[in-house]
Amino acid sequence: MNHPDRPERPDRPAAKANPWAIDEILVDRLPDETRVALLSQTRLVELRLVRPGDHSLVGAIYRGRVAAVRREQSAAFVDIGQAKAGFLSLRRAAKPPVEGSALVVQVTKDAVDEKGPGLTDRPTMVGRFLTLRVGSPGLDRSRRLDPEALEHAATVLGALDLAQDGFLLHPAAADASDDELLAEARSLADAWAGLRDLGRTAPSVMKPAPDPVMRAIQDHARTLQSVLIDSAETLAVLKAELEPVAPALAAKLRHHQTNGLFARHDVEGQIADALASRVLLRRGGEIFIDELEALTVVDVDMAAQAGPGNQADNAFQVNQEAALEIARQLRLRDIGGVVVIDFLRMASADHRRRLVDALRRACSNDPQQIDVLGLTPAGLVEVTRKRLRPSLAHLMLDAHAARRAPSPATQAMTLARTILRQAAAAPGRPVKARAAPAAIKALESAKETLALLRARVGATLTLVGDPTLPADRSDVSQG
Repeated sequence: MNHPDRPERPDRPAAKANPWAIDEILVDRLPDETRVALLSQTRLVELRLVRPGDHSLVGAIYRGRVAAVRREQSAAFVDIGQAKAGFLSLRRAAKPPVEGSALVVQVTKDAVDEKGPGLTDRPTMVGRFLTLRVGSPGLDRSRRLDPEALEHAATVLGALDLAQDGFLLHPAAADASDDELLAEARSLADAWAGLRDLGRTAPSVMKPAPDPVMRAIQDHARTLQSVLIDSAETLAVLKAELEPVAPALAAKLRHHQTNGLFARHDVEGQIADALASRVLLRRGGEIFIDELEALTVVDVDMAAQAGPGNQADNAFQVNQEAALEIARQLRLRDIGGVVVIDFLRMASADHRRRLVDALRRACSNDPQQIDVLGLTPAGLVEVTRKRLRPSLAHLMLDAHAARRAPSPATQAMTLARTILRQAAAAPGRPVKARAAPAAIKALESAKETLALLRARVGATLTLVGDPTLPADRSDVSQG
C-alpha cells in the first residue's frame, strides 16, 4: 500500500543485513494513552504503550533509602517512594548496602505482580552516541559496533578521566564526528555531576524516566528515516529538544494532521495480530505462541503445503521464515524469561545448525539481552530474553476474561479513537457511542481524554454501556 505521508527510501537498510532495523516511528497520543509504534519496512516490530499510573520507571534515578538487607535472599530492599520497595541484588551491588542509609539507585526493571522494581547502584546516563556508566571505568562498545570504532573513540576520549566512570558506545557512534563524541561525553559527565549535587532527601527522584517517544528516537537514530506524530504539541516539544543537538534528526519529525495514524499505516491490525496466539507464515506454516507463568512455548506447524520441493527442504524453509518471525514476535509482544521453541523436525544436521544461526541473526537487533542457547537433545530451541516490564498481552488484555479479550482500559482508548474519527468526518453533530459497560466506565474515568472528545465532537456526546456487546465490539453513530 502506498501512503503519501511516507517518503520513498531507496537507501533503506537491507532486512537481511540488519534484521528488523527500525526505519519509521509513529506516535499516537491521547491524554490518557501514548502509543509509540516502531516499524521496519512497514512491519510493526515494537509497540511502547504508556498510560497514567503504569508509566515505565526504567531509567529513572532515585536517592533511595535502604529499608532492609536480606542476606538469605542476597538482596537489599530500597525505598524509592513507590508502592513497593525496589530490589537490589547484593551479588551485583557496587558495595554492600547498609540498612537505613541513603543510596543512589536506578530502575532497571519495572515492578511486575508482587515484585518491586529491579534496581542497580551503578546508574547510567544515556545520550545519542554514548552511555555514561557511573562506577564502571573504561570504555566499551555495543555488540553491534565494530571494534575499530572502539579504538578510535578511545583516542578521541583519551583526554577524559575514565578511572571512575566509563562510557559505552552506541551503534550511532560510528556516524558521529570526533567533536560530537567529545561534546556528548562531557555533557553526560556534567549532567551526572549536577545530579549528584541535588538535595539529600531520601526517598526522592533525582532524574525521572525518559520520555518514551524521545527514547525511541534516540535508540534508533542511526536507521531512522521518518517520525510521524499526530500531536502538534508533542512535535513541538521534540523539535525543541532535538534541533540544538541533532538538527538532521529533528528534520525527520513530521506532523500527521488527520485522525487514524495507526489505521492509515496498517498498525491497528498488526497490534491485534500481536495479541493473538496464532501467527500465519507466508510459506504456508504457522506459529502458535502460548505465554505461561513460568515460560513461553512457541510451536511451529506446517498448516499447508509450503510449496514445491521435497518435505525436508520445505520444512527447512518454513523454519527459516519462522525464525525471523519469532524474533519479531518476542520483541513485539515484549516476552521475557525462558522461551522454548518447537520447530518442524529436520533430519539434516546442517539444516539444524543453519536454523539456530538464522535465529541468532534475527534476534541480533533486539534491544533487550537475548540469548539463543541452541538445540536440546529433544530437538527444541531454548531462548532467554531479559524481562524489564510486563508483556504486551499483560498490558492490553483482560487477565480475568475467560478468553483473550481487551482490558477495559484498552477498550476505552479504542472507543475514544473511533469517536475522534467519527467527529472529524462530520464535525458538530451529536455522537452516540455504545460499548461494554466496563469500557464506558473506563472512558468516563479518563477525564482528560473525555474532555478532548467532547471538545472535538462539538455537540452532545452520549456514552451507553451495553451488556450485550462483547469486549472487542462497539457502535458509534451520529444523530
